[in-house]
Amino acid sequence: MAQFRGPTGGVFQRRANAEPSLGDKYWIVAILVLAAVLRAVNLDASLWYDEVVTLVSYMDVPTADLFSVYQNLNNHIFFTIQAQVTTGLFGDTAWALRLPAVLMGLASIWALWRLSFDVAGPWQARFAALLMAVSYHHIWFSQNARGYTGLLFFALLGTWLLVRALRRPGWGIWCGYGLCIAAAMYTHLSAVFFFAAQGIGYALVVGWQALSGGLTNEREAISKRVLMPAVGCGLGIGIVAALYAPLVGQMVETFSEVATAPESKAAAESIAQWDSPLWMLSEVASSLGPELALLVPIVAAVAVIGGFGLRRGFDGVVPLTLALHIPLTVALLVAFGFRVWPRYFLIDLGLICLLIISGAFYISRWASFFVGDRPYKYASLFAVLACAGGIAASTVILPKNYLYPKQDYLGAAAYVEANKAPGAVVMTIGLGSMPFQEHFAPDWVRVDTLEEFEEADRPATEVWAVYTFPKVVEHRHADIFAAMKPRFQKAKYLHGTLNDAGIVILKAEGGAAK
Repeated sequence: MAQFRGPTGGVFQRRANAEPSLGDKYWIVAILVLAAVLRAVNLDASLWYDEVVTLVSYMDVPTADLFSVYQNLNNHIFFTIQAQVTTGLFGDTAWALRLPAVLMGLASIWALWRLSFDVAGPWQARFAALLMAVSYHHIWFSQNARGYTGLLFFALLGTWLLVRALRRPGWGIWCGYGLCIAAAMYTHLSAVFFFAAQGIGYALVVGWQALSGGLTNEREAISKRVLMPAVGCGLGIGIVAALYAPLVGQMVETFSEVATAPESKAAAESIAQWDSPLWMLSEVASSLGPELALLVPIVAAVAVIGGFGLRRGFDGVVPLTLALHIPLTVALLVAFGFRVWPRYFLIDLGLICLLIISGAFYISRWASFFVGDRPYKYASLFAVLACAGGIAASTVILPKNYLYPKQDYLGAAAYVEANKAPGAVVMTIGLGSMPFQEHFAPDWVRVDTLEEFEEADRPATEVWAVYTFPKVVEHRHADIFAAMKPRFQKAKYLHGTLNDAGIVILKAEGGAAK
């Protein structure tokens, strides 16, 4: 048996190079069942903007064409292929479109458990998997018809294979790691940031081992630490290059459009904050709520302690990956003029959960030395209580996920159709109109300019105006809202779990003067 220094036995017990026992498997099955239930609740809620883009742009495209069509950044190609399968089997329902994200989310919990089992032991693996299973953000993205949970799964699976390859190098395991690179990057190109950071971490860990005398056979070291990784990573990169080759021209054009500033000053000002890392941090804090946001510095400190505890030997590649990936991603996104979306960091969630649990264990071990004459007696109890308390605290925001859809397009369309008078005009304004136009309410009129508003507005007729992303839209189309102010009144506001993405419904009674 391999043991931690300090307390032995109990939750601190580690089995060197051991495989999970039957009891360990029962634990992860129970956690996955709980996770599946949490992700099944409200899975059929209204689709939000990005999901509708995926639905209308790609679900009816012949599958063979998906390999050569890249109309916008919503095409997470590997996810799109999976979603075509599930919607083909179960119909164009919200839950069927989201099903691949649910399954990948569950798979990522398993992958975190397996990685944590190898680097931290069975109890830390259970707590880390449970923490992610009840995570508000993990559930949110597992119910999101996008490829982010797939990205998380392939990143965690690749990290587990990397740890195993570092301990017992082999051609097969390195090729498996390369396939994880390919699958992750074919799901979303931002995976390149994660695996680049992991490559740097690998070089640092192996370099340190070489300098400290851990690699004694030079020829064997070159074969196992250089040649095998090069072949495995080369395999993954080669597959990615072949898969993306038909799309290069379209992708360059799409990325250029995203990086280019909007034509109007108002449009540019309305989304300028999306390019700021500070905005990204504020969005994360907002999603946590005021209570948990105050705990972020404490949780971050616990995670740092956990990373310090896992630094020894080849397992140090795990905390190094996280420590390198976040600043590298922010720096590259800012440098290339892309949006600093919080979603780009969901890939780190599993490692964050592992480091938080590991930190709680190390703190509990140290704290036990201050209790009585037999400190080891209390270490396991402290660790269990700390982890259970932290997991319970994280569920405080969990109910918020079920209060509203991400964006209630379906509810907005239903409300207006149920309350409008015969012959009433319904218009949608600016950004966020597409889901109404293409899916929920195709008869409504889209308005993007003051001239279009004046043409659609009929003073003698009842008129409705619907829009979402209110802060952005009201800033971008200030002239339209100034013209609407005299006679339009708020009729309804439909909340959503997506920040600043509630849907506003305005109404003007017929017969008023313009």
